[in-house]
Formats: sequence, C-alpha cells, structure tokens
Amino acid sequence: MPAKTDPRDVSGASRYYYRRALSARDLLPAIGAGVAVGLAAFYVVRVMLEREPLVPDGKASAGGRPPRQRDRQSPTHARGG
Repeated sequence: MPAKTDPRDVSGASRYYYRRALSARDLLPAIGAGVAVGLAAFYVVRVMLEREPLVPDGKASAGGRPPRQRDRQSPTHARGG
C-alpha cells in the first residue's frame, strides 16, 4: 500500500505578499461609496416609515380617520382672532 502524499504544490510557497500604506487620496473612492450607500439607505428607510398603509389596521372607525385633537374643541371656542 503506497504512503499518503501531500497533495499541495510546494513550488508556489515562496511568494511574498505585502500591504502598502494607503494615502487619503487612495481612500476617497471607498469613502465616497460608503457615504452614497449610507444616504441611499437612509432615504429608503425614511420613505418606508413615512408612507401610508394600504390597508387600514382596524383601529380607525369605518368612516375614515378619527378627528384630530384640534377638531375636537367645543363649539363655544371661537376660532380666529
């Protein structure tokens, strides 16, 4: 029975990798892309939070929305000046 051999190639093990220091000019495209994605996500979330529901949730009366607080004032209060 033959001995198990190492399937890895040994000839490519001598490659040398290094990381160079990035300047601010090199980072500007990445920073710009991050800001653009952040603004787009903020806009989408804001639109989703401000939209009206298509189906009422049942809390309102059958006639529509309940009156606002300022519409519930007694008729004795005069509006205007």
